[in-house]
Amino acid sequence: MTETLAKVYLQQKNYKKAIQAYKILILKNPEKSGFFADQIRAVEKLINTEAP
Repeated sequence: MTETLAKVYLQQKNYKKAIQAYKILILKNPEKSGFFADQIRAVEKLINTEAP
């Protein structure tokens, strides 16, 4: 799992997979966990704004 793949999922609007990717990245890179947690929150916000 890579940060690039998570970004690709985001571009494809595959938000569940993007969140899953960021969660895996948190486990793989604990030193960047804050950044990835912020990314997850941003994706969740996108989901909430795009929901009908």
